[in-house]
Amino acid sequence: MVIYLVASLVSGVLTGLCFDFPAFSFLIWFSLVPFFYVVASSKIPQGLLCSFVFGLTYYGTAIFWIGIVTKLGLVCLLLYLTLYSLLLLLVGKYLLKKNLAIISLPCLWVILEFLKENVWCGFGWANLGYSQFRNIFLIQEIDLFGTKFLSFLVVMVNVFIYEIVFVKKFSIKKVVLVCTLLVSCLLYSFHRMSTLKESDSLTVSLVQPNISQELKWQDEFAPYIVKRLKGLGRQAQGGSLLIFPEAAWPDILDDNNTYLLEKFIRELDRVSLIGAVKKEEGAFYNTALLVDRDGQIQTVYRKIKLVPFGEYIPLRASLGFIDVINAIGDISRGDEYTTFAYKGRYFSVLICFEDIFPLFVSRFSQKSDFMVNVTNDAWFGGEPEASQHLGIMVMRAIENRISIVRCANTGISGWVSFKGQTNTLEKHQRSVLFPDVGNFTISLHSKRSFYNRYGEFFPFVCAVFLLGVVIRR
Repeated sequence: MVIYLVASLVSGVLTGLCFDFPAFSFLIWFSLVPFFYVVASSKIPQGLLCSFVFGLTYYGTAIFWIGIVTKLGLVCLLLYLTLYSLLLLLVGKYLLKKNLAIISLPCLWVILEFLKENVWCGFGWANLGYSQFRNIFLIQEIDLFGTKFLSFLVVMVNVFIYEIVFVKKFSIKKVVLVCTLLVSCLLYSFHRMSTLKESDSLTVSLVQPNISQELKWQDEFAPYIVKRLKGLGRQAQGGSLLIFPEAAWPDILDDNNTYLLEKFIRELDRVSLIGAVKKEEGAFYNTALLVDRDGQIQTVYRKIKLVPFGEYIPLRASLGFIDVINAIGDISRGDEYTTFAYKGRYFSVLICFEDIFPLFVSRFSQKSDFMVNVTNDAWFGGEPEASQHLGIMVMRAIENRISIVRCANTGISGWVSFKGQTNTLEKHQRSVLFPDVGNFTISLHSKRSFYNRYGEFFPFVCAVFLLGVVIRR
């Protein structure tokens, strides 16, 4: 039993570290092997305890930074996420005994990631594929199958190694299968990197104000925040789209104080996209506003995918005793997929963690020339959360073949090309926790991807395959 617990612990920690330190991302290709040994060898009661330990250490290592905001929320989230590890144990124990485990177990993992991403509030953070966001010469095939195909490959390689090391099974057919898939991904990636071309370009200026969360909603600091925003905005390149991060405006906008924002933009004399909390008919919305040079609001996007417990309380009728984390109160959900227009191009805006939902991003990007993500990551103390968030955006850009701009309060700010290449704002070799403005010329690509058109069909293929395995047996 001790061996099983140690193996689960080691496997969970190594897997989680792949998300905290991009340089360790290679560990993901064998970090699951000890846990698969536990799944196959342990009895059900032992296995359930060990899978709980694996899930707790895997996600606890990867997303520990949530505890900076709410320790109780982190504990509840980890307990929820470990349920998927328990399901993996119960079904995976059966699949690992079959000859097709090298395919069926990766299919199971993909289905569980899909469910984790879409059931209830949805939380796809730390899906295995995201760990490979810097390996752009391997991951270009996700414009066909989505990021979960990378998770499939990772699990397949781990099962392959497990069978060689612990089951002592060596199959030429499986060697050919694994090598063929990996080589095909490499060849496809090199092909796409060399053939994808820029169709247009656009200049944007990103303001990273680095306002601490403790000061953000204190009335006495509002003039100081506006002064910093204005000072940085005036440093931006002329003729560019000026972008401020999520909730950058320090006052709640309503009919009585909109004139202050108008004055601010008029003094900058620049078309601007700015994040603000807006009050409408007694409800609060987390919004992105496109404002013309005269300070007139042209387009408003109201955030649709809200952060549970951060912006609203799920099951409010039953959990009325819980307060939201933010200083404003419950945020209302928007219901319109808004498209913005600027200099003859169209773009859509993702606010905060809306970019972790692949289908949501695909729908937004279908009628857009580029996308903008405005976010406030000040809650989480910089790294590793900032790099993890950037990694997710890299995958969204490749999946849909669309360039995405990110403007973050504390960083990382910059843009990701439709090939997954990143260009970020840096100062003294740092990407987070400093105020600055960055001017970028972004490349645009006019043709969206196969994945953008057909969406998450790969988890469906995996489900059909598993169903076939069950029926056959």
